[in-house]
Amino acid sequence: MNGIEMIVSGKKSARTAVAVAGLLAAGWASSAVAADMVYGDSGQKLLDPTPVSTQSVDGLNFKAGVVSGKLGKWDNHMFLASVAAPMPFYPSIGVQLDLGIGRFGSKYTSAASGLHIFKRDPSTGMLGIYGDWGYVDTEHGGRVGVEGAIYNGRWSLDAMAGVQFGQHFLTKFVDEVDLSYYFTDNFKGSVGHRLTSRGHVANIGFEFMPDLGANSGWSVYGEAEVGEDNYSGAWAGIRYSFGQSSASTLIERDRMADPIVRIPRNLASLTRCGTGTKLHPSSNGFGIHYTDNVCGSAADLKKYGAPEGKLGPGGS
Repeated sequence: MNGIEMIVSGKKSARTAVAVAGLLAAGWASSAVAADMVYGDSGQKLLDPTPVSTQSVDGLNFKAGVVSGKLGKWDNHMFLASVAAPMPFYPSIGVQLDLGIGRFGSKYTSAASGLHIFKRDPSTGMLGIYGDWGYVDTEHGGRVGVEGAIYNGRWSLDAMAGVQFGQHFLTKFVDEVDLSYYFTDNFKGSVGHRLTSRGHVANIGFEFMPDLGANSGWSVYGEAEVGEDNYSGAWAGIRYSFGQSSASTLIERDRMADPIVRIPRNLASLTRCGTGTKLHPSSNGFGIHYTDNVCGSAADLKKYGAPEGKLGPGGS
């Protein structure tokens, strides 16, 4: 398989990515639902005098927490932190940096980062660019693409579509799509789809912010997913949100303070790796090279004669 062949093999996913991007752009362009937007009982108490419709992030905001669960057949436990802020000199553009560090399996280190640069109207939606990187002792790879959201009352559609590349990855299209509904201002549920190096994955999730007083900031969340290539995953976490945002409910925070955090989701493509006898093309971000290590589906590993072993170069 060469680089061109890999791109052709993913053209169905490419069409999906284009369709998702088009849907997000259409939702961004439409403002018909703005009048129906509900932020909850607290209303909008903006600290920044700039009208909220021109802000992508309502001040300098932080999130920190822990998450624990399984990715594939491996345990994964991580500390997570995020910071979101208006871009200096361009306050209508928002920037968010996500970081994670933890333990994968019994003896491997896991780490991840994500960067969001976006434009958002909290009454309508969001559109921006996204990139992330994941590491599991010592395999690593990244994703780049576009992300966006459409807000309609208590419904939200969040999506990311792009391409993965990395040390021992086959270059493939990837996506994340989540349809969420806020049953109350502080409780949401979601269903979603993921496309990873192991195939299509179905996902469900929730987040709940208990009533611990005004602007308490604490929430609990969890996700569970199952898909092709015998992949499954489930995790739960707790996080604390704080900063300059005037958001006092979960729905306000999600649409005014910070975008969705895609860690540890971005590690799913690193859950089946091995070393083989056949070279295959791989992208390290600076061009195509050839390697005998591969992370992907069981079919990918079989194709390159790479029996699954421990994670990392050597695969055994």
